[in-house]
Amino acid sequence: MKKQILIIFYLVLSLSSYSQGIEFENGTWAEVLAIAKQTNKPIFVDIYTTWCGPCKKMSNEVFPLAEVGKVYNTNFICYKIDAEKGEGVKIAKQYEVNSYPTYLFVKADGTLIMKGIGSMPTEKFIELSQTVKDELSNPKSLAVWEEEYKQKKAEPTFLLAYMNKRSQLEKSNTELFDEYLALLPTDQRASAEIVAMYQKEARNVKVNSLAYKNLHDNAFLFYPKLGSYVYVLMSGAIDNSFQEVILTKNEQLLQQLIEANGKLPKSPVTKLNEEYYMNYYKAVNNIEKYIGYATTYCDSSLMTISADSIARTDKKMLELIETTQKSGLAGKIDPTQLKLLLDYMTHATRDKYSKSLNDVAWSFFERAVDIKTLENALRWSKRSLEIYPDNHMYIDTYANLLYKLGRKEEALTKETEALNIAKNQKADTKVYEKNLKKMHSGVKTWK
Repeated sequence: MKKQILIIFYLVLSLSSYSQGIEFENGTWAEVLAIAKQTNKPIFVDIYTTWCGPCKKMSNEVFPLAEVGKVYNTNFICYKIDAEKGEGVKIAKQYEVNSYPTYLFVKADGTLIMKGIGSMPTEKFIELSQTVKDELSNPKSLAVWEEEYKQKKAEPTFLLAYMNKRSQLEKSNTELFDEYLALLPTDQRASAEIVAMYQKEARNVKVNSLAYKNLHDNAFLFYPKLGSYVYVLMSGAIDNSFQEVILTKNEQLLQQLIEANGKLPKSPVTKLNEEYYMNYYKAVNNIEKYIGYATTYCDSSLMTISADSIARTDKKMLELIETTQKSGLAGKIDPTQLKLLLDYMTHATRDKYSKSLNDVAWSFFERAVDIKTLENALRWSKRSLEIYPDNHMYIDTYANLLYKLGRKEEALTKETEALNIAKNQKADTKVYEKNLKKMHSGVKTWK
């Protein structure tokens, strides 16, 4: 009876004029699947988290629009669920959701049609629905593609189509991209088509791949098409590889990415080798080596850059992004994404150096016990505040280090400052309030 009522309610909604935006169902996942089966419509699922900024942007600015509601309410059963609560945890795991927001397009039997990821302009979000409809009109399952791949893996045209199918399901094409490049003559591996593939597959490229070697060896050919973005792609591939190193503890791959990183021009988007070593030994809980590399990294790199130099670098990087965009070298970027990029680049170097200093200082606060190591951390924390003075989280780190070093009155002053700045910036103040109570009470240091 409950399912029938929900279905009737949906049918009534379908007759409305769509003056509102997307109408999301409120039932359980089983009930939504039942409605989809009864109405013979696929399901659109917005998987979000409460802390996700892009999720809120879509919910506040795109989902409520009448033109969006008309398209999505007409063509889909619409549903949204928190990935970290209730059924959302299971659904996110089932469909391999790793970033937010993720949009699932699912058949009534639960089969995934395709995925979408991230905030996007209204036009692109509507286009996404049309892509789903096109996919439904040619319902060739991934299992069928995988069987064909065994026979057609040497056919470039097939590989392109297969990679596109996997991309729609947010699956990695790392090995397939290498296989595709290997089928091409070397003089065709920097074409406009290949450039587009790099832009699309950037998050899957690793340093131990043919795709990375091709990008590195032919950087002079890619540069006229991509500008300095070619080095951003290579730096991104190194970071991709480092994530694999952390997961697999593959020290051979660590050495490969260290070697590759050493060959890149230095810029705000590249990391020092010491930073990779530091983060690796932190991840594997080798505290002695972590402290050693972290100390070298902070003192030989982060502490040597002046605030004026950081400001100049940010200005130059912002000018470079604007020039590259105007020239068209990096391809067309929609206005929303361009604004986000420019906002980020305005203080990219400041944020990078201050955050790096604060992160290491906080990590030492959690792990170190000897006075010398803690005093080093205090120096780095102080430096982070010289670069970014009104960051309440960094002030909190400084206060905690002072307290652990036995400088209680100074710690109380700085923690109060962190609390007041957080209040002025309308940020959460609960942690600072708790810390002040602990400091006043004289309890031992805490994590």
